[in-house]
Amino acid sequence: MRLLTISSIMTQKTNTVSRFEFIFMMSLLVAVDALSIDSILPALSAISTEFGVSKGNDRQYIVTSIFLGFALGVVVFGVASDSFGRKRPIYAGFGIFFIGTLVAIFATSFSMLLLGRVLQGFGAAGPQVIPTAITRDLYKGRGMAEVMSLIMMVFMLVPTVAPLLGQSIMLLTNWQGIFVMLILFGLFALTWLAIRLPETLPLNQRVPFSFKQTLSSIQEVLENRRAVLFTLTEGLTFGAVLAYLSTAQQVFQEHFQLGERFPLYFGALAVVMMFSAYVNSRVVEKLGMHWLVIRASLLLFVISGGYLTFILLSDSNVSFWSFMLYASVAYFCFGILFGNMHSLAMEELGHVAGVAASIIGSFSTLIAIVIAAFIGNYYNDSVTPIVLGFGILMLPIILITLYDHRQGSI
Repeated sequence: MRLLTISSIMTQKTNTVSRFEFIFMMSLLVAVDALSIDSILPALSAISTEFGVSKGNDRQYIVTSIFLGFALGVVVFGVASDSFGRKRPIYAGFGIFFIGTLVAIFATSFSMLLLGRVLQGFGAAGPQVIPTAITRDLYKGRGMAEVMSLIMMVFMLVPTVAPLLGQSIMLLTNWQGIFVMLILFGLFALTWLAIRLPETLPLNQRVPFSFKQTLSSIQEVLENRRAVLFTLTEGLTFGAVLAYLSTAQQVFQEHFQLGERFPLYFGALAVVMMFSAYVNSRVVEKLGMHWLVIRASLLLFVISGGYLTFILLSDSNVSFWSFMLYASVAYFCFGILFGNMHSLAMEELGHVAGVAASIIGSFSTLIAIVIAAFIGNYYNDSVTPIVLGFGILMLPIILITLYDHRQGSI
C-alpha cells in the first residue's frame, strides 16, 4: 500500500502531502524527544557541576527522567488521539513540552531540572507516539514496516548531529542555550504539522471518549498475544539502548577520554543505525519481520558473547576502536529490530491504533527505564556492564520471536 495523497482517506477535500514529505514530517515530530535527549549529553558534566551532583552515576537521571515523563504521557496522548483526532493532542503535547523546557532553563536546583525533564518527556510523548498511529491510519503489515523504517532512517539524522549541536552551543554559551534551541526546533515542527498535514482520523472513525471505552480498548490490547510479546521485546531492546544513552557521556568522555570529540563518535554510531533502518526498509517486504528480528538479535547475542570474552581476557583494558567496532554492529542490529518489533506489536490493532501505540509505548518505556537503571547502576568505568546487558537482553527476544513465528508468519 502506497501513500499517494492523504486526502484519499478523508471524508472531505484537504491539502495533499506527498509520501516523501510525510516521512520527513513524521521524522521531525518523532525527533523532538530524541533531540531533547541527545543534544544535552555533552552538557551532563557541566550541569552536574553547577547543581553539585556528587555521585557520578546520578547524572544519568538527566537522561532517564525524560523517559519517565514519556511513559506516562504516551497513555494520555494515545487515548486522546483515538477520540479527538491525531493533530489536537499533538498540539497539547507541544504546549507541555515548552513548559517543561522553560522549567529546565530557569531551574534553581537539580530536582527542579529533573521536574522540567519529566514535563518535557510527558509533552514530547504526543509528537512521539501519535505519528505511529498516523502511519497505521495509512499503512499496514510489511508496508507499515517499510514506512516506519524510512521514518526511523530520517529520524536517526538527529542523534547524528544532536550531540555536536549541543557541544557547539556549549562553546558559544551555556547549557541553558541547548534548551532554547529545543524550543525553536519544536516551534518549527509544530508549524509544519499545523499547516501541511490534514487530519488522518475522520470523525466517523473516532472513538467517543469514555473511561469504559478506554478500559475496553486497553483490555483489547493487553489480551492480544502478539502485542504483548512484542511490547516486551521492544522494551528489552529499548532498555539496552537507553542503558547505552545514559552512560554514553561517561564511556566516551571519561573512560575513553575523548573530551570534545565525543559527539563525533556518538554521531557515527547513529549513522550506522540510520543505514540499517534503510536496509530494513529495502528487504522487509521480501524477508519478513520475524526473519529479520531473529537474525539481528541472534547476531547481537553472539557478538556480545565474543566481545565479552575478549574483555575478560584483556582484563577489561580494551581499546576504543574495538569498542567502536562492537558498538557499530550492535547499532546496526538495533536499527533492524526497532521498526520491525513495533510494527509486529501494532499489526492486529489498527482499529485502536492510538490506544495501542500508547500502551505499547508506555509499557516498553517503563521496562526500558528499569533495565537501563539497573545496568547503569553497575557502570564502573568499564564497558563490561553494557556489553553484558546487550547480550543477555537478546536471548529472550530470540525465544519470543521464534515462538510467535511458529504461531503464524508475517
